Amino acid sequence: MNVTPQTTVAEIAGAMPRAIPVFQKHGIDFCCGGRRALSEVCSERGVGFDTILGEIEAAGQRPAGADTDWATEPLGALIDHILARFHAGLKQELPRLLALAEKVATVHGANHPDTLPALRDTFGALKEELDAHLDKEENVLFPYVRELETAARGLRPAFSIPLGLASGAIGVMEREHEVAGLALKTIHRLTEGFRPPDDACGSFRALYAGLEIFEADLHTHIHLENNILFPRAMNMERKLGGDR
Repeated sequence: MNVTPQTTVAEIAGAMPRAIPVFQKHGIDFCCGGRRALSEVCSERGVGFDTILGEIEAAGQRPAGADTDWATEPLGALIDHILARFHAGLKQELPRLLALAEKVATVHGANHPDTLPALRDTFGALKEELDAHLDKEENVLFPYVRELETAARGLRPAFSIPLGLASGAIGVMEREHEVAGLALKTIHRLTEGFRPPDDACGSFRALYAGLEIFEADLHTHIHLENNILFPRAMNMERKLGGDR
């Protein structure tokens, strides 16, 4: 891929998955806020464009290993990956981390009144949002995309496809991703980049460590949907006549 100053972060992340760790290293949003020119983001972060470009090129030269190019794999396979790698993990981590946040807020909230209650409440609201979000994806959008792919292959889908659903449903999903992204930024700020204070106990430190992993996973999860799954699904729908 020829990366120019005008190439968006999302385009790079979609075409070059091994660039994602570079973006994460420099705190560059490649999912919800990824539709911005790389030069603009570099200027905002105070990092030289050539520096980032060099790191991206170096990352791209490493052996691919087991990396999968989700931009070319069947959409059904991508959905299976999202369900197994991210949805299943969220369903375990969301209640675990919320219980931990509640415990830490109860025990240490008096010593950190400006941080821990807000952290607990922000994560609790995010959990509610994500619980409903996952349900809509699993029961509405993902089955529809699978049927789109079946029809695109010239096969008869299992049910009559109401062409036109993708754009509306995806718009809702993207807005909910934006809400989740804002919550992640609040959590990152409240935890000062997941750095526990000196008086943090084991549970306190476990919460921050878990939230750091949670943030990285959710960023990658949203990237796969916003930058790869959703555009490909909408393009497939258009080719099948969804815009007519």
